[in-house]
Amino acid sequence: MRFLFVCVYMAWCFVNVSAKDYDGNNVLSVLGQTTSSQLFKEFKEYWLLDKDYQNFARGIKIYINPISDKAESIIIAGDNVGLGRSSFKKYIARLPFEINLENDTAQLAGKLGHGEKLIGRSTIRFYHDNVTIEATFTDLKNGKISFLKFSKEAKRPEPASVPPPTQPHKESIADKHRQIEQNTFLTGTKPSPKPVKPALNQTPFKQALMDVFKASRESSFDSIKNGERTDGNFWNYKYTYNTRLKIPGEKYNMLYSYPFVTSQLDFVVVLKESDSFEKSFATMYHDFEKQLTENFPASEGWISSCLPGKDKSQLPDLEFRNDKYGAIILDHSQNPRGRHVLYLRFLLFSD
Repeated sequence: MRFLFVCVYMAWCFVNVSAKDYDGNNVLSVLGQTTSSQLFKEFKEYWLLDKDYQNFARGIKIYINPISDKAESIIIAGDNVGLGRSSFKKYIARLPFEINLENDTAQLAGKLGHGEKLIGRSTIRFYHDNVTIEATFTDLKNGKISFLKFSKEAKRPEPASVPPPTQPHKESIADKHRQIEQNTFLTGTKPSPKPVKPALNQTPFKQALMDVFKASRESSFDSIKNGERTDGNFWNYKYTYNTRLKIPGEKYNMLYSYPFVTSQLDFVVVLKESDSFEKSFATMYHDFEKQLTENFPASEGWISSCLPGKDKSQLPDLEFRNDKYGAIILDHSQNPRGRHVLYLRFLLFSD
């Protein structure tokens, strides 16, 4: 009898030791995990996530990268968060780093360190303990947290070449836009925009891509948004929109909001899609590589490079970056189901 009691007690201890609460800092343990991993399965069961890896009642959503099948970011719902016809209830469990949804910008900074305001958004981005935290507010001055985003995304690296201390720092246009936003936030007034001089001798391809940056900067894409899309897309984004822009050589382009219908708009140009890899992918890739090289030269401030990361020895991600505008990236990707896509994605520094 005593032996049976000892066995039962040890089994009870094992269950309690092995059981794990996936709240607090443990929420972050799912980042980088594939959906087939044991940890992800435990996390999904703990939070009772549905097939889209979300739980409306508990205010949590996991974004899965369609290419790597890994958990890329965690969305925590605060106040006034809607997803189309459905709404997330406010998250009430413990959060990482002892932060909570009642914190204001100053309180978050006290716990996470100095943050940076994202231009054009009511969002403060923090980098803490190798985690990126974005806190989006209903209003930065006296509003509530609308939602939090946690990810393992790396902080944007500093430029490779830094001016010597004896030389004055040359402020980029991106820096100026950030300063304008900070001043607007502090003073409540916004200076009138300076007129932009049109560039001469631009090809239709270059003009179209520059129009993307212009639309983002001047109206957060509202000026080119042209109704909801009904067709599917490679990434399974739900909130997608047609645009008034036409990019030479495209299959289609679209605006999308992620993860919420109220999230900022981003722009993507799909060049080719297929259920299998075809030689025409390489042909089209090199054609657009040539066009980008000719239209966005180093003489105009564009720096081209192959991005590190995934093994893409045949068709690497090719980036053209300019601190005045952002970056254009020629990207070939494959999702877990074997579907391929060649597309242009944008990093918009004015955001």
